Amino acid sequence: MRTLLKFLSFLILTSAISGAAFAQKNMDVRQYNNTYEIAINNGKSQFKCQAVRLSKDWFITAAHCLVPVCNSACTINARLASAKDYELEISTKHSAGSQAVFLHSKSKEEQVSYDIALIRFPPEKSNYLFKDKKLGCLVTQEEAFSKLNPSQKTDFTQAMQGVNFPTILSLKTQTPKVLRVSLGVASIWDYKTEILSSEDYVFFSPKHNYIYTSNFGIRQGISGSGVITSSGELAAIVSAVANTQRVITFDGGGSTSTNIAFSMFSTFDDSVLSFLKSHIPGLPVKKAGFNYFSVVPDEYRALTENVEAM
Repeated sequence: MRTLLKFLSFLILTSAISGAAFAQKNMDVRQYNNTYEIAINNGKSQFKCQAVRLSKDWFITAAHCLVPVCNSACTINARLASAKDYELEISTKHSAGSQAVFLHSKSKEEQVSYDIALIRFPPEKSNYLFKDKKLGCLVTQEEAFSKLNPSQKTDFTQAMQGVNFPTILSLKTQTPKVLRVSLGVASIWDYKTEILSSEDYVFFSPKHNYIYTSNFGIRQGISGSGVITSSGELAAIVSAVANTQRVITFDGGGSTSTNIAFSMFSTFDDSVLSFLKSHIPGLPVKKAGFNYFSVVPDEYRALTENVEAM
């Protein structure tokens, strides 16, 4: 018998819906401390995504989180810290006259390749918002800090400044490969962070500049989250889920098919690195060496060949 896998459609992961999550074992949650929940609002509609903080003022997310909602003007809030009674957000406004959103030049709607964007929270135009969670209103920093314990004050202060920013991992090969490092994704939901991971093969497509693996709990609302290696490097940005069909043809005739879903993540090639460094000089980058890759197993070559042919 032979197996054929075909990509059928893409689900761009922007709006929030419910779904199951799969917890990753033996992962350090601190490696995900720079992943935040963001809300994008243009006055008519609001979307939820996530973003990774690359420096004090710059966050990276999926481009489709910001298009078309920010095509003209929008407000973006990132929730930086939360305690029992108070939470901290940073807010900025984007418009043609005051740009806060920067899209990669190759980003296109409903495509995983180059689904990359930056958000800038400039100190002179951004506001830190301290919220009383019980009363549902804004308070001053002084009032919030007067009620926080020393550990919470430290967390809020570090969240305002940003600490331990991730190193970008750049993947580059001539042919499709399997990644040899374990990957995790932070899913932030109702103030709780779960670490999701896949135990299946993770494939890298050099033609399309993305990695993909069988879906392990990636759902709508967490686009823009960082795909983090076990050593803390940022390897990709969560982009979409692709619905696929596995067709099995039997030697004696007849066939059967099943639907499969793949998680898809936009990675960082030279074009993306150039875009990021043009806005964030000194951004730490690590080139993935040969030890990060292995040969695609024979039983998965049809899959990777189909992907490269798209």
